[in-house]
Amino acid sequence: MLWRTVARSSSATWLAPLLAAFVAVLLSDDLTASVTLGYWPSAVGAATFALPFVAPACAAAGAWEGSRFTRGNVAGWAPARSGLATALPLLVPVIVLGALGMAVAAALTISTAHPRAGLPPVDMVAMVVVWPVVLAAHSMAGFLLGKRLPLVVAASLALVLSFVLTAYPAAMEPVWLRHMVTGGMTSCCSLDQAPDWQAAASAVVLACGVIAAAAVALTAPAARLRRTLIGAALVVGLAGSGCLAYGLPADPAIPRAAEQLQCAGDNPRVCLWPELSGHSGMVRRNVADARQRLQHAGLAVPGTLTMEEHPGKGAAFIGSWPEPTPSVVRAGVGSTFLPSGPPACAQSGSSPPGADAYGPTAAWLSLTAGAASEDVAGHYGAKDTAIAAGVRHSGGDEQLAWFRHNSKALRDCTTHPAPVPAHPARETAR
Repeated sequence: MLWRTVARSSSATWLAPLLAAFVAVLLSDDLTASVTLGYWPSAVGAATFALPFVAPACAAAGAWEGSRFTRGNVAGWAPARSGLATALPLLVPVIVLGALGMAVAAALTISTAHPRAGLPPVDMVAMVVVWPVVLAAHSMAGFLLGKRLPLVVAASLALVLSFVLTAYPAAMEPVWLRHMVTGGMTSCCSLDQAPDWQAAASAVVLACGVIAAAAVALTAPAARLRRTLIGAALVVGLAGSGCLAYGLPADPAIPRAAEQLQCAGDNPRVCLWPELSGHSGMVRRNVADARQRLQHAGLAVPGTLTMEEHPGKGAAFIGSWPEPTPSVVRAGVGSTFLPSGPPACAQSGSSPPGADAYGPTAAWLSLTAGAASEDVAGHYGAKDTAIAAGVRHSGGDEQLAWFRHNSKALRDCTTHPAPVPAHPARETAR
C-alpha cells in the first residue's frame, strides 16, 4: 500500500488536528506553569506533562487500526508477510500522531522558557527519545486490543487504560512508580538541577518490554511459544524498569555540574549559571554591595558566593533564580547565614521554641543586605518585616547580639527568640 494511501485512510490523520488543538488550548496553562525561564532541561521536561494525554490518543488510534486490520482480513490477504510487517505501516501514522502532540507541547514550553544558552544540549535529545518509545508502546498495545475486540470496545478501553496507566501513578505511593510510565521529567528542573536519567531510562525499559511483547504477539506462530515470549518480555521490562526507578524521589533531579558555573571577580568571587549571562553585571554589583553591607554589620561573609547549592569550604550558596532582581539578589546573599533546615527536634515532630525567629531574622538579613522593604514584606510578611525594621533602629552591637541569639535559636531546640532590643528613642522615653 502506498504511504499516501496509508496516511489518507489512517484514523491518526483525522485525529491529528483535534489532538494538536487539545494540547495547545486545554493544556497550555498546565504545561507552562512550572517552566524555569531560560533553561533547556526545564523547557523540554515540562512538555512531558502532555504525555498522559497524548499516549491515550495513540492507544485509541492504534486500537482503531487494529480493528481495521482484523475486519479487512489483512493477514489473510498477505499470508507471506508477518503480522508485524503488515501492522507497521498502519502504526507509523499513529506514532507520528503522538509525535505531533508532543511537538506542540514542546513548542509551548520552549516558547515560554526562551532558553538563552543557544541550541539544546545533546543530552536533551535523550529526554525527547523517551516520548516516541512510550508512544510506540501504547500504540502497539492498542493495536493488539483492536485486533481482538470490537472497535467501540477496543478504542474506548485502550483510551481509558492508557490514561489510567500514565496519569494515575503520579498520585500513588510509592512515588517511584510514576517514573516507570512517563520518565518523571514533568517537574524538571530549577537552574541548579539537572535531569536524573535513571528515571527516564526506567520508562524506556518498560516501554521496550511492551513493544517486544507486542512484536512477539504479531509474529510468533506457535501459541505456547508466543505466550512464553510475551510473558518473558513483560517480566524483563517490568523488572528492569522497577530496578531503575526504585527509590527515586518524586522529582528525579541531580545537582548540576559545578563546572558549568561562570565565575568572575576576586572580592567577592561570584559564580553564576550561564543562563544568567544577561543579568550578570547587575547580579555581581548587588552581590558585592550586599556583602559589604553585611560585613559592615559585623557578619563574616565568605569570599566566594555561588549558585551551586552545596558549595565547598569558603563559599556560600546565594540562591538560584531564573529572573533575578536587585532585592532578590541581596536577599540571597543575606540568606547565606540561615540554616539549611530545621533542627533535629523538628524532624521528630515537636515544634522548636526558636521557630518564630526565622521570619524576623531572615527579614533582618535581607534589609541589612540592602533589599527593598516592600519586597522583603512581600516575602516574609509585614509583621516579621516590621520586627526586623525595629531591630535595625538599634545600635550595631545590639543588632549583632540579637542576630546571634536568633541564629542559635534556629539551630537548637532550647533557645527562644530574642526580644527586639530597645533603641535610643525608647530609652529616652523611659
